[in-house]
Amino acid sequence: MKIIFIIVAIIILLSLWGFYFAIRPFRIISSITPKNFGIPYEQVSFRTKDNIVLRGWFIPSKKPHAKTIILLHGYPADKGDILSSQLFLQDTYNLFLFDFRYFGESEGHYSTIGKYEVFDLLAAIQYLQSRKIDKVGVWGFSLGGAVALMTAPFAPEIKAIIAKSSYARLDWMAYSYYPIPLLRYVLGTLMRLWGGIFFQFDIKNISPALAAEKLTIPILLIYSKQDRVVPIHHGLLLQQALQHNPHFKMMIMEQGQHGQFIQDEEKIVREFFNRYL
Repeated sequence: MKIIFIIVAIIILLSLWGFYFAIRPFRIISSITPKNFGIPYEQVSFRTKDNIVLRGWFIPSKKPHAKTIILLHGYPADKGDILSSQLFLQDTYNLFLFDFRYFGESEGHYSTIGKYEVFDLLAAIQYLQSRKIDKVGVWGFSLGGAVALMTAPFAPEIKAIIAKSSYARLDWMAYSYYPIPLLRYVLGTLMRLWGGIFFQFDIKNISPALAAEKLTIPILLIYSKQDRVVPIHHGLLLQQALQHNPHFKMMIMEQGQHGQFIQDEEKIVREFFNRYL
């Protein structure tokens, strides 16, 4: 009986440790800014509905009267992590990047990995409205793609989305968080329990797939069969959720790890936004 108690205690402590580092991963503040590329930009800040100050960059396009694209970083990175790969859009579009709560230069004591980050994107859209920008496209990587999909039903300002390697259900990510085959479902279920206890929400309901069922705006999903962080079954669930959307497209690459730049990606992204934004 004592051995069983010790084993159970170890499992609970391991799950708590995993939960803590999931919501408070090592914080990254990238040294890369638009200044490194010699382009003009504004450092901006704005406040969410739950009173967290977020910080970002507004990069004006070289083209006058340009439309605007919001670029959303992944987990656990920051806005600087995606800057260089998406900067090619600046010759046609204004670019707006910001750090999600807790990450980068933004305030916040923890990440909710999607739940309250929806507030962050809504606050960013509200900030852009203060600049007389009421139509935007959104490009999001990983967590950023998930947040874009979950925010869009509440934000008619979002006219088109590219989601690269977005998760479809956060509880699936919890089960794959622990690299222990025999225990990952137990530990993932405990992580779901801690979310309910500490945050009062069920991570099973943090689902871009559920949100996607409501969307009819143009959406492009990009996945790789070799992605081990967000496996292809997330993309297939989103594909099913979006099957009735006439403006939905999906690209599944045979090769490429999580976040890897795919062949012709610049051309694909540019053509999508040029067509739909």
